[in-house]
Amino acid sequence: MTKKKRKGAAQPLLQLKLRGPGVRRGRVSIPDLVRICQEAQNAVNKQAEALKGRKTIHRGPTAAMIQEECTLDLVGIKPNCTTLEFDLAKQQMAFPITPDFGADVVSEVAQTIKTLRKRTRGKDGLDSGVLLSLYKLSGLVAPKKISSIDWVTGRSNGHKKTSVLITQTVREHAAKRLSQPRNIIAQIDGILDMADFKPGDLKCRIDPPVGASIMCTFDQSLESEVYRLLRKPVRIKGQGVIQPYTDRIDTVHAEEINELPSLALGEGNFAANRSIAELAQIQNVGPLTDPSILAGGIPDDEDVDDFLAEIYTARK
Repeated sequence: MTKKKRKGAAQPLLQLKLRGPGVRRGRVSIPDLVRICQEAQNAVNKQAEALKGRKTIHRGPTAAMIQEECTLDLVGIKPNCTTLEFDLAKQQMAFPITPDFGADVVSEVAQTIKTLRKRTRGKDGLDSGVLLSLYKLSGLVAPKKISSIDWVTGRSNGHKKTSVLITQTVREHAAKRLSQPRNIIAQIDGILDMADFKPGDLKCRIDPPVGASIMCTFDQSLESEVYRLLRKPVRIKGQGVIQPYTDRIDTVHAEEINELPSLALGEGNFAANRSIAELAQIQNVGPLTDPSILAGGIPDDEDVDDFLAEIYTARK
């Protein structure tokens, strides 16, 4: 008598099915298990950062908010071709506005892997940090051991069940994209510190408030404006080039240059009588559209009302 599968049984958020000559049913070596879990979690974290509009190649740990929403728990190892099952560690989200962000991220990773399996020229806007994490995850695939890892997402948050293979093809295509410079529309604020007006080789240097200087080129139509704005705070917009394996802008071809008040760079005009709307416009700050980015700012054991009361008391 065969046992029927119980209807409505909860499906894991993510399954990783391991196949290959070195994979035994229901077994996985501890070194392989640790690496698979680490790289899968890293891929999820990087995809989450990309969806939140954060830098994905950076020093230091992942933001507390993303750790809170996207940390995975290994909940089972099934014997059929050795399947690792994962669910979100956090059962209840801090903000009900984005209740299943973790499920969205896991499904988005599957779509990224699917894109990497295609024969494209790499002009698909894939984030470099996500690419690097999938490059490392696909590095676990070896012909004589694990020949493929199947990334399987369950039905949740409106997403259909998805199954996509991670193979050597994914690694090769990720490496190809990572090894090529990428072009973006860039906007840089800083001091216009230097300019070279040599005919046919017009260039200048921008020193941003944080980070290394950036070299810029410009056309003859901007020559007089660049000369006028030397040693002043400016905003340059144009075509930027990002170096391989980084998120750092290497050079920018300026198409527009505008003078900025020093307040836009965080200097001077401290006592300027400006309205909130003017300050927001100067600093290019828009309204908060995703309250979840504030998660982790106040410890769980702190009372928010007491925290606000202290702020208002200190202002009197």
